Amino acid sequence: MKCLVSIPSRFVDQLKGTKETGIGYQVVSVELKDGRSFDQVVTSEGCIIEVRGYTEIPFAADDVASVSLNHKHWNFRDGSDTRSKSRSATA
Repeated sequence: MKCLVSIPSRFVDQLKGTKETGIGYQVVSVELKDGRSFDQVVTSEGCIIEVRGYTEIPFAADDVASVSLNHKHWNFRDGSDTRSKSRSATA
């Protein structure tokens, strides 16, 4: 999987010893320094690889204030959620 945004190392260490949501990935909540939060963020091997409802990661590693494991699962690999939001945004 392509690393889109690196997770700050202090959070990677925190996630390493926790259970995976699925094989090779975890679903976490991310809170940003500006107060925005994202409840379904897929991480793998120290990287944020997808945010539910977004075609691109809507923040940078430096924006991250906290990361917490929540296992709020969705089938992110089928891409239907992202495609439907992309279509409605362009309509």
